[in-house]
Amino acid sequence: MGTKKPHKQARRIASLPAITTPERLPNLDRVVSEAQAAKIIGYSKDTLRRQFRAGSAPSRVRLSGRRIGYRLSDIYAFLEAHTQKPGAMA
Repeated sequence: MGTKKPHKQARRIASLPAITTPERLPNLDRVVSEAQAAKIIGYSKDTLRRQFRAGSAPSRVRLSGRRIGYRLSDIYAFLEAHTQKPGAMA
């Protein structure tokens, strides 16, 4: 029997760094690129830009005339704010 390739979603999740100890926590003041931010959130870059213009995306940082970045703390706060808890009323 041959081994099956993991599902695309499983490969993506497996590629994210494991955060298990306080020493391994990411620096939340670090600024990541627009592409990295979109990947963390699960959006495409175009969707992230559209959501920003609509006012429903994390705050961004203009790094230069053409470069945009996002603070990890803002990304994680955005994800936490959009996390639905089981049994919670909408």
